[in-house]
Amino acid sequence: MKLLHLKITLVVVLCSLLYSCADLTTSVKDTALGSEEINNPEAGLRTLAPAYLSMNSILNRHEWMNNLQGVSSIEQIVPFRGGTDWFDGGRFFEMHQHNWTPQHITLINVWGNTTQGIGRASLSQKTISDGTGDASLIAEARGLKAFYNYWLLDLWNIAFDSKPEDVGTTNLSTPYRGGEAVDYILSELEAIESSLPTIQEVGEIRFNRSAAIGLKARLLLNKAVYSDRYAENFDFSNDMQSVIDNTTQLINSGTFSLENENYFFLFGKENEGHPEMIFSFNQEVETGGQHRLAYFHSSRDRFASLIFRKTGSDGGAVTQDFYDMWEGWRDDPRFFHRFLPDGGTIADEDFRWNRGIQIGQQYGIIPKAGTSIDWQRDEDGNLLILPLVDISRSGKPMVYTREVGLTEDNDHITGARSLKWDMDRNAPGSASSVNIPLIRLGEIYLMRAEAYARLGNWANALNDVNTVRTARKARALNANELNNMDQLFREIMFEMYHEHWSRTYMIRFGKWEDSWRDKNSTDKNKRVFPIPQFVIDAAQSEPGYIEQNPGY
Repeated sequence: MKLLHLKITLVVVLCSLLYSCADLTTSVKDTALGSEEINNPEAGLRTLAPAYLSMNSILNRHEWMNNLQGVSSIEQIVPFRGGTDWFDGGRFFEMHQHNWTPQHITLINVWGNTTQGIGRASLSQKTISDGTGDASLIAEARGLKAFYNYWLLDLWNIAFDSKPEDVGTTNLSTPYRGGEAVDYILSELEAIESSLPTIQEVGEIRFNRSAAIGLKARLLLNKAVYSDRYAENFDFSNDMQSVIDNTTQLINSGTFSLENENYFFLFGKENEGHPEMIFSFNQEVETGGQHRLAYFHSSRDRFASLIFRKTGSDGGAVTQDFYDMWEGWRDDPRFFHRFLPDGGTIADEDFRWNRGIQIGQQYGIIPKAGTSIDWQRDEDGNLLILPLVDISRSGKPMVYTREVGLTEDNDHITGARSLKWDMDRNAPGSASSVNIPLIRLGEIYLMRAEAYARLGNWANALNDVNTVRTARKARALNANELNNMDQLFREIMFEMYHEHWSRTYMIRFGKWEDSWRDKNSTDKNKRVFPIPQFVIDAAQSEPGYIEQNPGY
């Protein structure tokens, strides 16, 4: 009997509505667990693997969560490059201008994989319960459901209680909205926390006890928003002490510490097993790990590896508004870190991209004429670091500009670029094994700082912000430089940009209806995305089960 080859119908979000439904009925790693294997100690882990894997495209593709959280916000823009490249059916224009509809492909894709993740986690929970009954693995499966449900809540204002006993039946999952969804997810996290494995036992790449505490803090910090999406002002007062309590538990645990050598090590191969990481998505070349977050902002003629032809795409850029946010603060090491000189030579072992926000003339390695990865060198064999040229498209020197727009200032070299993420220099093609942080200590400190600030305790907020700044080797702020929410928002963006959270921050800080270049929408309904239309259409067979969000 193939216990994992179970049809999931209407368990999470009406499986018949999902283009990924076929994935939900496939066996773990394409191999069903037969009854003779179900009590194998490794069976639980094998069933959890696909639940984690549903995060893959959500996190590592530039046009999935990056589009929903980064391109929709003041952080990123994707021009119609030269009138020839990166229009992509309007998916980036619509997101940037807040003109999306329920048919938007990014919404369909992210909804599909997120609900798929819930379905797979429910299936894993049932399989483990029916087999070994390992309490920690059952808790881990429920934790993954909670994490996927957090994304659903944040993006679509909905969460689904997918019960393991309903797997393989026609029973519907229970949908929750707004504050009820927050309470449901919090109740799940509270129920499993003590049963979850510790990070010392399983590492940061699995949902662990500390991850549950961090996710609780994030939920509570946003609860006022999730409970009253379209409010003129959010009332945060009821939940901030709980945010402080949960974040303090992690900060004082002695388990974690801030990166204090180079901020950008958190977004490269150095982040694996890093003491700042609380929960990360584990990328592996063998399971489809990608470097698209790094490649999307870089250029076709900027090379990242000495042994493989790994280049960028000239797709995205940071908005000029986000670039201007750093005015007066560009000495902050989180803005830019130099690994390469502007000209000269370096040894092979010292080669890696400069990181952070790139502007002006760019420098790098250039292949010899007629070769692919045979690099120009000096007479001693060292790599020549030369001014780069946009050979592939415009033929112009690769001089990134502040000015960038969707249809004006939209050449292939316009716009400052975020190279926050490193490419995996030792992986072929677009493959990468650079893990993607989901909860880390830097964010935890800033959550606590924000909670203190919303309770009026700016002294404690300043202390937490300066703890992070000092670790990053940025100068400490004085009380006049951090005494209002605009200044705190700036500090959070400096630390957390290009990590799939900017939209969430902008809504919480009341900046979502602001204008920035090529975005003038003030529609509050855009604080929540529309549920994909095909889901709404098919749900008509169950009146009242899934209703479209207001304004769509």
